[in-house]
Amino acid sequence: MTQSFFSSDIATASRWRKPAIALALGGALLGGARAEPVLATADQQALDAKTISIDQRNAFLLLRGQASLAYVTAYGLALTPEASSRLGNALDELEVSAIQKAVNNDPQYPKVYWLNAPPREWFGLKVEGGRYSFDNPDNIYRTIPIDGGSSYVIQGRRFGTGPTDVTFSLIKNPNSQQTIALLTGDQLVVNPDGSYTVTIDNQPANGRVNHIQSTGEAVQLFVRNNLGDWSTETPDALSVTRLGTPTRGPRSDADIVADTRTNLSEAALYYGVGTLGVKTYINPLNTLAQPSSSDTLGTLVTQASSFGHFRLADDEALIATVNTGGAKYFVFPVTDPWSVTVDPIRHQSSLNNKQAVPNADGSYTFVLSVADPGVANWIDPVGLHEGTIMARWQNLPATTPASGGPAIATRVVKLRDLAAYLPPGTQYVTAAQRAQQLQARAAGYARRLATQ
Repeated sequence: MTQSFFSSDIATASRWRKPAIALALGGALLGGARAEPVLATADQQALDAKTISIDQRNAFLLLRGQASLAYVTAYGLALTPEASSRLGNALDELEVSAIQKAVNNDPQYPKVYWLNAPPREWFGLKVEGGRYSFDNPDNIYRTIPIDGGSSYVIQGRRFGTGPTDVTFSLIKNPNSQQTIALLTGDQLVVNPDGSYTVTIDNQPANGRVNHIQSTGEAVQLFVRNNLGDWSTETPDALSVTRLGTPTRGPRSDADIVADTRTNLSEAALYYGVGTLGVKTYINPLNTLAQPSSSDTLGTLVTQASSFGHFRLADDEALIATVNTGGAKYFVFPVTDPWSVTVDPIRHQSSLNNKQAVPNADGSYTFVLSVADPGVANWIDPVGLHEGTIMARWQNLPATTPASGGPAIATRVVKLRDLAAYLPPGTQYVTAAQRAQQLQARAAGYARRLATQ
């Protein structure tokens, strides 16, 4: 029996199994620019409640087992205690992500849904984390289901200068993506008042600005808003309308569960065998592959990415030196052994090119270590001695600058020798300054969760 998206699901969504990151919401934000309630929409509330309801009423034990086997095989079978301690959470969040993709998978009744995010509490709901495959703490990921034979109008509104980077990717598969068409932030035409309209149908633009031509293979519009400065940048507000009258009623819970099973099955292949195995653990320990581009396994077709994994002792640090290649957006994040962020809200486990301090030559040097070395560009693995990394370069120039294209180099040193390997002018911070960094980071993230 089909359940109501609003009354039944919201009423029964108070139970949950796994801990959330509780944040102060509403108007009591810790400084920064005024937060707009962009993500706290009625559709978001309904879809969050539906996700909780589906998760509580269904078990996906066999598919979780298949995903676990794929993940562990990619890792190398013999798990360390740290890797083992994080595996259950990774599978929990993978399951939630599969449900989140499924609850907003009805192209005749499309909604805008924010997903692939840490746990949160809002609307009286405790929403479990749905992070997977190198979630980026800077990114607001939103999905809109698309039918290649239908026409859609997406209304957007920008606040201030907007996000650092914006992309609208029309994709073939919600798990492997496979981009069909792309509208980038540089191409997006925004009106003086901050409003804009994006149209999607199977016809050419014929003079229409912000048009994306779809095909019969299109299933979803995947929207990324990258926030460089968390304290001032706000994601664009989005809404969607499908033109024409639906030819059927909304999809049932049984349909959603079936889609969830498909998503979990594909996740074992794409994220276990593909992302973890082929892209990450294949690289030598404590190194990152040179940046390359791909349109599969959930990566943005226009970005360059570098994958790797690390394992450090208490007295060691991994130094990563990055050439941005002229990218307007770059981020160096750390994730656990299963490519999931641990606590990117209260810990400096990622830095982008607006948050980090550059070197004199425009490059960036990051220090990854368990202990805080007092370096401004410290990357905190949140107590883990091992984990994974996916660095990203986005909005790269058409022509490679004289300083060269995107590149990365790593080395492991003893913490006691760290200063000898850092570039001249490296910025250090005091304990009080670090505390201010972390307070500003948490307050910046809380802006996303504004509900009024």
